[in-house]
Parts: sequence; C-alpha cells; structure tokens
Amino acid sequence: MQQLNVLIVEDDVLTATDIRKTLEKAGHQITAVARSFREAVSAVDRQIPDIVLLDIVLSGSLDGVAVGKEILLREQIPIVVLTGSTEEETYQRVKETFIPSGYLTKPFRPLDLRRSVDLAWQNFRPQLSSAGSAALSEDSVFLPVEKGFEKIVKSEVTYISTQKGMHSVHIFEIYKKQPRLVQLSMGHLEQYFSLPNFYRLSRSLLINLNYIERIESGQIKIQDERTLLTIPEAGRPELMKRLAVVRGPKKS
Repeated sequence: MQQLNVLIVEDDVLTATDIRKTLEKAGHQITAVARSFREAVSAVDRQIPDIVLLDIVLSGSLDGVAVGKEILLREQIPIVVLTGSTEEETYQRVKETFIPSGYLTKPFRPLDLRRSVDLAWQNFRPQLSSAGSAALSEDSVFLPVEKGFEKIVKSEVTYISTQKGMHSVHIFEIYKKQPRLVQLSMGHLEQYFSLPNFYRLSRSLLINLNYIERIESGQIKIQDERTLLTIPEAGRPELMKRLAVVRGPKKS
C-alpha cells in the first residue's frame, strides 16, 4: 500500500484517535485532525493532503457536506465520507453536492477503513494522470515554492528527498547550489517525475538515473553532489538492473 498524507475531519476525539492509529499503523501520515469547517479548510490551505476522510456531523454551523464542497473548490482531492447516519437523505445530499470517492457508515472495521482509503486513491490516480498528461509530456512543471509557483525543469533535477516528516520535499537541481522546498508529499509529486529517467529508490528518495556517477559499498554518488545516498537493501537489485550494471566474471 502506498504511503499517503491524510487529513482527518472528525469532531469526535475518540473516533479521530482510532482513525489516526489505524492509518498510521498502515504506514500513512496524518497531516491534521480538524473538528470544524474552518479547521478543515485551514488544514488544506497549510498543506494539500493526498486524501481526506470527512465526517458529516462537525462542530459549528457548517457540516461535512459544506466542507467537502469547499475543499474541492480549492483542490481536486479524493474524499471518503464517514458518517453515523444510515438515512438515504444524507447520502443523496452528499451526492448532489459532490461525488465522494468512498462512503463508510460508522461503526466500521479498521480493515474496511484501510481498504476504502487504498481504493479511493487507486481510483483517483488515473484522473490525475489524465489531467496532467500535457504537463507530463513536457520537460518542465510548475510546483508550489514559498508563496507562488516556480518552473522546475525535470531534466535538471538530480534527486528529490522528503523533509519534515514527509509532508514536503527538497528538490535538488544540477545548476542550483541550494535545494528548493516544495510543499507536496512524495506520493503526490512522483507522478510528475516518472520512468525512464526517475526511479523511486525508497519512500523518501526519488533519483534521476542520468546523474548517478558512482556506486560503491551500498551508496551512490550524484553528479555535483558531495553527499552520498544510501541504497536500501530491498531496492538494490532493481536499481542495478535499471542502470545496466555489468559485473565481472566470478573468480573460480
């Protein structure tokens, strides 16, 4: 299962805690836990999550239906609705306002929650690929840097590494002395930096194969970078295969 950044919008503290524990145990990161319309919108403005888990009944005058509508006006994000209501009226009101990527009725099993998150993301990814097909065919992409968007030339990116608990990444470029900090998760960013040039070496590291200069003792040296990057044991065979490493004959 791919690691995702998840926003939980739930006003019940115990329920929110259970959801958080279930998702963190599955390897996901929680960007925030919001209890109201204002907290949810502020959380999205601070950091765009990969997916939102949204309760219908919230603190304050505006409920989860209003939250879902507002979030989708800002960003196209899969939303899984969580509700204690089994009434058809609630379901229809949600569906008439926005189309959720999942709909879970409380109480639900941890397994059902994990599967709903996974399926919502898997079904959403083709939409991302389709929407970004024009950008993916070019050698540049505009990414959020500080308060604006900066052009990143993909062929000049040497590697990308996660920072600050995997809620943002540093992008290292061949002609730049300092990396650029981008407020996106690795899972969200990876779709724009794909094979054949880029390879996800680990959860926290995406490298441009064209800039690898040397491999030695389980580490790689990137062109114009002093830092050596460690190759995870599990990813070593696949990396060697992609780099077409030629080994000498075994000594008898």
